[in-house]
Amino acid sequence: MRQTEGGVMIEGPACYAELGRALMGRGTVVVTRDESKVFPGAEVARNLTQALAVAEGMNWAGPTWITGGERIYAEGLPWCSKLYITHLERDFEGDRYFPLDWKRWFSRCTWSQKGQEGDLSYRFEVWET
Repeated sequence: MRQTEGGVMIEGPACYAELGRALMGRGTVVVTRDESKVFPGAEVARNLTQALAVAEGMNWAGPTWITGGERIYAEGLPWCSKLYITHLERDFEGDRYFPLDWKRWFSRCTWSQKGQEGDLSYRFEVWET
């Protein structure tokens, strides 16, 4: 998560809940349709277009990051110029997924690095449009 320091993270309510709070050292905008929800330390937007406008007006010098979940990723991919992605070399059970058609917007891998954490192999990549 250090990559996002100094910028603004745009995320859905489930991502905010998984982190448990807005992270220090960056702005946070939560996209939710539920007007009754409160997200301490974060700004709230009703849709991605509004979230991007809110992020642009925040006092953070770094880039804006689309940090999930599934719906936010799907709506946000066409707005992005770079994709920072981690491929885990193992299957996991889950109920939310990154869009399978992401290569529609990102055609070239500009950086890749393999790693290992215990018995989990992974690969960090940067893709550009």
